[in-house]
Amino acid sequence: MFEFEHPAPVTVTLRANSGVVTLHAEQRDTVQVTVDAMDDRDSSREAADKTRVVLDGDTLVIEVPNDNRIWRRSAKLAITARVPTGSGLHGKSASADIQAAGIWSDVKLDVASADVELAEATGNVSLDSASGDLGVGRAGGLVKLDTASGDVRLHDVTGDAKVKSASGDVRVGSIGGALRASTASGDVVVGRLTTGQNEIKTASGDVQVGIAAGAGIWLDLDTASGRTTSDLTPQGDAPSGATIELRIRTASGDIHIHRATTEGKTL
Repeated sequence: MFEFEHPAPVTVTLRANSGVVTLHAEQRDTVQVTVDAMDDRDSSREAADKTRVVLDGDTLVIEVPNDNRIWRRSAKLAITARVPTGSGLHGKSASADIQAAGIWSDVKLDVASADVELAEATGNVSLDSASGDLGVGRAGGLVKLDTASGDVRLHDVTGDAKVKSASGDVRVGSIGGALRASTASGDVVVGRLTTGQNEIKTASGDVQVGIAAGAGIWLDLDTASGRTTSDLTPQGDAPSGATIELRIRTASGDIHIHRATTEGKTL
């Protein structure tokens, strides 16, 4: 185990290969890291021994060796880090799933084939996966979520969000800014829109969107093969006080617009 005295937030720089990475941002005055082999193979034990863990100023480096010999034998590691709340997180992973609990600042993660779960970030969030599910609880800044194959879940975001999946469902709870959401094959469900210019696209899938109570809205909806329904009361011309613009395009799927619940929960 590695432990460093550091009462202030740090920036975690992560490089992982295979296994599981569990990170905790919590009230504490030390930084603690453990690296364990997930099996009894020599390759896993060797990778654990060679993993670099260094606190350089306010930067915590956790770096699994990129050894081709070790990589061929699929060394699997369980990495656990506990850092002060409000820390930042930047990193890459080949196939190690990443779970980040607690409250973080800015988060930027790039994974090849892995799932990512982030509890909360007060700043910007950028998650990119070639194959894997992406989940975010709460975010206070700009959110960008992109996966080539996997589901995307975003519970509550204060600012704007851009969410994309080539193959998978997209679910958004409540968003305080503008939303851009797209999937080539999958459903899109949005619990609560409140403002901004919003655009949703899916080539094959249904779309459901909740509109905040009392908000004026301008709608532009189009489905090539499907039904369009709305629980909202039509008012003819766009209301002068419209605070929401919403464009939806689906080649094959239904569109449904409704008034949102207070929380806008969909997850």
